[in-house]
Amino acid sequence: MGGCRMNQGIKKTFIAGVFWGVLEKFSVLFVGFFITILLARKLTPADYGLVNMLYIFTLLANVILDAGFGQALIQKKTVTDQDTSTVFYFNVVFSLFLYGLLYALAPYIAQFYRQPLLTDIARVSFLMIPVNSLCIIQHVLLTKNLKVKELTIVSVSASFVSGVVGVFLAYTGHGVWALVFQGLTLQVVRAMILWTVGGWTPRWVFQLESIRSIWNFSLNILGVGFLSAIFQNIYTVIIGRFYNVNEVGFYNQAQRLESVASTAITSSIQRVSFPAFAALQDNKERLREAFKKVMDLAMYVHLPVMIGAIAVGHDLFLLLLGEKWLPSVPYFELLCIASAMYPLHMINVSVLKGVGLGKLYFRLEAVKRGLIVAFIFLTVRYSIYILLVGYVIATVSSTFLNMYCCGKAVEYKLIDQLKDLLPTLGCNLLMYCSIQLFHLCAFSPMYRLSLDIIGGILIYVLASYLLRVKPFFHLLNIILKRC
Repeated sequence: MGGCRMNQGIKKTFIAGVFWGVLEKFSVLFVGFFITILLARKLTPADYGLVNMLYIFTLLANVILDAGFGQALIQKKTVTDQDTSTVFYFNVVFSLFLYGLLYALAPYIAQFYRQPLLTDIARVSFLMIPVNSLCIIQHVLLTKNLKVKELTIVSVSASFVSGVVGVFLAYTGHGVWALVFQGLTLQVVRAMILWTVGGWTPRWVFQLESIRSIWNFSLNILGVGFLSAIFQNIYTVIIGRFYNVNEVGFYNQAQRLESVASTAITSSIQRVSFPAFAALQDNKERLREAFKKVMDLAMYVHLPVMIGAIAVGHDLFLLLLGEKWLPSVPYFELLCIASAMYPLHMINVSVLKGVGLGKLYFRLEAVKRGLIVAFIFLTVRYSIYILLVGYVIATVSSTFLNMYCCGKAVEYKLIDQLKDLLPTLGCNLLMYCSIQLFHLCAFSPMYRLSLDIIGGILIYVLASYLLRVKPFFHLLNIILKRC
């Protein structure tokens, strides 16, 4: 009975965690999207470009502080006050060191990008690093104890308050500093709320043994996080160095809108696919069936969102952000093409990890990174568009390689995976062509966008029904059962 009660408690905690996790993601996404629209209409691409040039340095510093010891404390079974207090003081001192180093390097960063104004912007922006160090432990303990509701309150509140500050400064003529202080306010508000709801304060204790006990684990996490941060932002650095500040702004705005379209779906799938495949690793037949179902469903839901975004990209940017952001559209379309493949990459990787082929997974990730670097060297001299075409080719190539290797491991060949996706691809092609026909109508952008979205959805559903697309009927069955 006691075990049953415990399992029920875990189940309830898990369900509540999922609920609040989803709520957090969509709330922050909604608030951020709304704030972005308001800011983008007032600020210039150059304003965004200047701030985004510095993002990689702030991110890397926070990765060093958070992704190492923070993740190690979450993984550690028993965490004492000595451990948390020691890591807290270490992080604070080390963050001050990092800030001092980056403060001194600010003129050289500005010189690298050929933007003198970056010196002052960097020195203010980098204050986020020591501010963030003050609340890492509180965030870690809330995460470890599955206090997702509290974390949701923190994220949404900080996003909202910082957004209000950013909008106020932008509309009172402070230009790029609106974005700088929006970011700084986000960290300050986040720290204040975490100290309020976290329920933890450091003790006056520092033991090197606590650092040693988590060092090996944290070092591995740090390495992965460091590389991920670099490759997530490498195109911003390249564009900032070889092109101009306006182009950085156009690229990052395209990236921001593309992530809104792709993140919500893929993150939900990613959260459940790995543990699900891991649980089936000893039954290859059931694993293969689960693999097929998840892949079909993921692509059926994800692909029309990305294809639809490509089809309506021009009107979307025009209506939401204004005419000055239209140069972002070609970049947005290419990023959407790359993201359209992401579920295939992610699900195949989850299978590889689930069956214990971790080494193969890391090799494939190394190949992917290598392809990205190779295409950067081959394309950077031409234009940003060609640079991003190279990114698309690298992404698609690495996805096919993942599908091939995973297919061999679970006896589900690459060609069979592609065959199973043909009905979904056919529906998406029909939807895309239909939207292009809608564009021939002489409507205003608002009416045209509405027609594109509503008409595209109806055609996609109708085509799915007529072509007897399996994931459509699977989803329909789930919906009907819920009702």
